[in-house]
Amino acid sequence: MTNEISPSPIDAPYARDLAVSLQPGEAAVVLALPFEERNTMFGHLHGGALASLVPISTFSAIRVRGAAPAELSTVSLHVDYVRAARKPVVAETRSVRRARELEFFETRITDADGNAIALASSIVRQGTSPGPAEIAGPSERPLDSASPEVVSAIQEAIAASPFLSRRRVSLAGAARGAVALSLSAAPVNLDRAGGVHEGAVLSLLDAAGATCPWTVVPATAGAGGATIALHAQILGPLPAADLVARAAVRAHKDRVHWIDVTVTSPATGDVHALGTVVYRFNEARAM
Repeated sequence: MTNEISPSPIDAPYARDLAVSLQPGEAAVVLALPFEERNTMFGHLHGGALASLVPISTFSAIRVRGAAPAELSTVSLHVDYVRAARKPVVAETRSVRRARELEFFETRITDADGNAIALASSIVRQGTSPGPAEIAGPSERPLDSASPEVVSAIQEAIAASPFLSRRRVSLAGAARGAVALSLSAAPVNLDRAGGVHEGAVLSLLDAAGATCPWTVVPATAGAGGATIALHAQILGPLPAADLVARAAVRAHKDRVHWIDVTVTSPATGDVHALGTVVYRFNEARAM
């Protein structure tokens, strides 16, 4: 694909910080993400970095066709993580259907050897009304203080991830079965319009969801796990403001945990994104 994309989502500060590049290919849009330390956690590409390729590529696919509304937002996004990525990856995105203001996309992410890394489906809305979404019921739950050991372990894990460190993610609170992580509206997390990039919010959702199960199981040497699915809804254009993701374990069975995540603006209380993360431990863990 050699068409010009203007304005290009790849030129957004967030996408530039990931070093995303446009590649030739048969799909509507083909993006490459390098395997660089800045995009990693524990030796493989962070799930948030992989998920970020979805809105970057879908927005590019819309704009490559010509003029598009200034406001594009992801109504729904689902990612299945097939395997860990320890090499550069390529994301191929195709439009499945256009229906009025909505467009449906499929994205396939593969590594340099052609192995499937992640599969995603998403819906993008062109044009949206101003103001926050209306939320039924409470969007937050109180967080009591977790043990110093749990807090320390979470902070160390975040600090050990070059990707999360570059996103300016930090622990805002923790209790058994619940965590709150904050994301700074730093320049590296912004889109071309100056708001927080959707990819940064997907990274925050993934990080909060993947952290939450560790508040209910004992951390032991050699223990591990991974996000196996992420489902997100972005509730319109994102603000140029710090955001907080509150995550809570809703169910668990054997090695699998289901976690709900809500992303809000601390300054206004507005809800900007909702998500569900499915997290799997490498082995059965005692609750």
